[in-house]
Amino acid sequence: TGDGGRSWRQSASPPPAYRSGVTWLPYSRTAALAVGPTGTDLTLDGGRTWRTVDSGSYDTVDCTPDLGCWAAGEKGRVARLGF
Repeated sequence: TGDGGRSWRQSASPPPAYRSGVTWLPYSRTAALAVGPTGTDLTLDGGRTWRTVDSGSYDTVDCTPDLGCWAAGEKGRVARLGF
């Protein structure tokens, strides 16, 4: 969406599977990370296209202003995803 959610367009290249968490990267209006049980995907164009950047299983993700992104998953799994 480019209008605050009033209208939506389907992604040309969506993530390949279910993603349980998503976060925008700090200082960017178009870059985001999505995590799920089969991997992590990155978009640099506001969600039009996505590419897989990690195959680990995570449930949630959030980024800090210093561009460190933290993901957490089952059994206490935690990772810092740097970009």
